[in-house]
This record gives sequence, structure tokens and C-alpha cells, in this order.
Amino acid sequence: MAASINDTFTSTGAKFFAHQEAMTKLQNGQGQPITTHVMLTDVCNHSCAFCSVQHRAGESLPFDTVTSYLDILIGFGLKSVILSGGGNPILYKCKETGKDFNDVVGAIHSRGLEIGLITNGMALRLYGDDEKKFRASWKSVRPETLDKITWIRISMAGLDHKENEVYVPEINADKTTLGFSYVAHDIYDEPADKAHGKVSTQADLITADRSICKATWTFEERIDKLTAQFLEYCNAYNPRYVRLLPNCLEPKLIDHRCGQLAAIAEQVNGALKKEVLFVQHKPPMAPKVCLLGYIHPVLNCDGYVYPCDSCVLNESADHKFANPWRVCHWSDIAKIYEEPVRSLIDDPAKQCPGCVFPESNRLLDLVWHGNANLKPPATIPEHANFV
Repeated sequence: MAASINDTFTSTGAKFFAHQEAMTKLQNGQGQPITTHVMLTDVCNHSCAFCSVQHRAGESLPFDTVTSYLDILIGFGLKSVILSGGGNPILYKCKETGKDFNDVVGAIHSRGLEIGLITNGMALRLYGDDEKKFRASWKSVRPETLDKITWIRISMAGLDHKENEVYVPEINADKTTLGFSYVAHDIYDEPADKAHGKVSTQADLITADRSICKATWTFEERIDKLTAQFLEYCNAYNPRYVRLLPNCLEPKLIDHRCGQLAAIAEQVNGALKKEVLFVQHKPPMAPKVCLLGYIHPVLNCDGYVYPCDSCVLNESADHKFANPWRVCHWSDIAKIYEEPVRSLIDDPAKQCPGCVFPESNRLLDLVWHGNANLKPPATIPEHANFV
């Protein structure tokens, strides 16, 4: 039976059992990394109202840190890397060496690792409104670099900004899978928010006089326009999928938003006469134990490793990767795999109410305690090394 489009292109835990060695090790109390997120930089061209990483310090990982970290994990069984970030990874530039995104991809590929990329693909304006002075985005990525990437997921956030456009490079579909994603959200003007000047929820409004914090637009106002744009981009670029998801910063609206998005997906898929759009339902729920970071650790641009990329969704995190969720400094990552498995967060019930990976952690907990059938899938799923 073929995997669902959701299980194929998102981290649901469905691919865990394609990795028998890692699951057997976990059952015996030892961790093994399969994939790792590397958030190269928090530099970004835009501040999206829904972004879970609102506070950026202009940090970038040193190139040697990236390669040294990966070399350690390769020794424990690492198979793939996802380049992502609280910023735009293709804008990466090492402050010490000047090496850029092309160099990072080349170094990862030379190590025999598969590569995934999550980006909004937009250029970084460096000098205000001077259109001639900017750091290029896709224009700076060489064709041979794109060919080394297993899959690329482009955020359609450009539709929410003055560009009103999604920037897509020329991709060889025989080598690289193209996908899009879009987050359903509202926008409120918030002049007191120094990082954004806008927020996506009323709960994040700062100004005491909320009458001046008006909604620039609501998601409901844009449904018809967005539906047409999704169809337009599907016809123009033929992506394998378009992932639609609700704003995780609005947990009370998740079910409602998913219903709205499902209606959009049905309409566009009907016009395309095939399933391309799907809705990812990600209601936050604290897991009993936190184990995902053994299988899928996250290296943030601050140099620390985190158990997942949803820890920023916890209200007490204040929209940033924060100290209470740090697993270790990158240089100490080997200790995680040399020591017996434990919950990477001491009390996830209290610390992680915003977790969007409770099912993945539940499955891994069953394996850890010997309560899971480790039978491998009948067929190896597509992109199996991205769990």
C-alpha cells in the first residue's frame, strides 16, 4: 500500500520502521540519528506575522561548525540533512570564511548525505527600498547545487508581502522533488513589535490601546484569491505537493482553519484532476516523553542542539529557541548517543504544551519500551531518510 501524501512529505513518524537498525538500537536503549535539521542562519528577507521565530539576532553558523557537527553524527549513522532556519538558508554566508549556501550543500553532498531544503526563496533587501542593492536568493544558487538537493519545499509566504509572488528556481524534476507550503493566518498591525511591526494573533498584541492595532487582512478575506494563486502555481511549476497548514500560534483555531484549507484543497485538486494539495493537521499536545531529538536533532544557528523545531511554539519560549529546551552544545552531541536513552526534556508535560510531534514521540516511546512491532514496511517509502 502506497504511503499517503502526508506521510511521504511530512514528519509523521510513518518512516521510522524503514530504519530497522535505528529502531532496534532504540529498543536497546541507544539513540541513532537518521536526519538532522541544520538552521544555518536567522537572517531573512521578511518577518512573517505567523513565524514562530520572531526574534532574530543576525546569527549564522560557522561553516566549520556545520561540517564538524555532521561528521560527528555520520559516525552514529546519520543519513540526511534538512537545511532550514528561523531565517532563509539560501542567504547563508559564513562570517569567518565567506563560504555560502553552495559550499554547504557541496560539503554535505560530498559526505554521501541526502539533502532537503526549506526556504521562502526570496531575496534579502540590504539597503531599504533601493531595488538595485540586495543579496540575491535563487540567483546565487548554482544549478549544480540544486541538482544535489533531494527535495525543496518553498514557503508561499511571498504571497503575503508586497512581492505577491513565489520565487521558484529551475529545478530538474528527475533529480529534485519540488513542493510548496502555505500557512493560513491573519495579520494585525502592531507598531510596538520591534521585530515585526505585525503579529498574527490578538494574543501577541502588545499595545494597550488595541483599537489602533487593526487587522491588515484576515485569512477569510483572501481565501478566493489564494485558491486561484495555488492553482496558478501548480499549473506553472507542477509541484509534487502543496502542504496547507493552520497557524500553530492559534491552537484554538486549528480545527476551523483545517476545515477551510480542506475546502481549498478539494477545489484545487478537482481542477488539477489529481491530489497535490493536502492539509496537515498539527494540533499541539505535550508528549509524555521527548525522544524525537535522538532520531531528528535540530542544530540552531545559536550553536545549540534542540529536540525538535516546535519548542519555539511553547508560549514561555517567547518565539525563540530558548535555553530551557537546549539538549546540548553542538560540540557535545556525541554524548547524546554514547549515553543511555532518556527523555530529552525532563518534564515535557509542563515544558512542551506546544509540541506538534506528540504522535512521533508516542511511537518512539513504544519502541523504547519494547511495545512496538518492529516489522519493516512492505515497500521502502519515498524519501525514507527524512523522518
